[in-house]
Amino acid sequence: MQGRQFMIDLHCHVLPAIDDGPQDIETSLAMLELAVSDGITHVVATPHYIFDAKISREHIDQKFSLLKDTAIVRVPGIQLFSGADIRMQYELIEAIDSHHIPTINGSRYFLIELPDPVPPNTDRLFYKAGMMKYVPIITHPERNYSLLSAPGKVDCLRNTGALFQLTAMSLTGEFGGAIQKFSHMLLKNEMVEFIASDAHNIESRPPRLSTAYRMISGLSGSRTADRLFLVNPAAVLENRQIL
Repeated sequence: MQGRQFMIDLHCHVLPAIDDGPQDIETSLAMLELAVSDGITHVVATPHYIFDAKISREHIDQKFSLLKDTAIVRVPGIQLFSGADIRMQYELIEAIDSHHIPTINGSRYFLIELPDPVPPNTDRLFYKAGMMKYVPIITHPERNYSLLSAPGKVDCLRNTGALFQLTAMSLTGEFGGAIQKFSHMLLKNEMVEFIASDAHNIESRPPRLSTAYRMISGLSGSRTADRLFLVNPAAVLENRQIL
């Protein structure tokens, strides 16, 4: 895959009326249209998922099917995949044991959002996930202030086999200078596997990756940019090993 043929957004709150993302399907479709105009052709719909919440897996599946069926007609330039932005909870251990965890496109990979501060024994949970053949992808670690204030904790998480997904707006400075600096440090030290939008709307948190792609391409080269925005995300969707 040479050059930026397309980009894959692994983390996007695009399902309508289910979390703090779009509140109706028209806004969801507008988000997908914006994604296409930015060069994104694959979007993983990742609503917040809490194990003991009222929103069930079945409810998420219904919302996903509705949006996917509508997008096929209204936004034909996009391919939509299922996933979830899973809240870190002790129930995750039971879900891993029972193989009842909402992974990305049915793969071994799942998104996990760490609370702040990071709970003790998080590393043990990730080791257990690895033993069960799952791969955790930690979402926006650069915006977790317990990691930002104590970067040494990053090594402990990385040693478990957990992968890191940064938010594009963190890299471009839209979440502030400290988060941007931490993001670039992680990138420089090769501690990042994916860049995603973590989009919630079309105004303040849009599904836009191209600005961050150009920034990384200029700083680290197009091969690195392609790896973070295309090659690694494609491996996740196809349930392949990240190289």
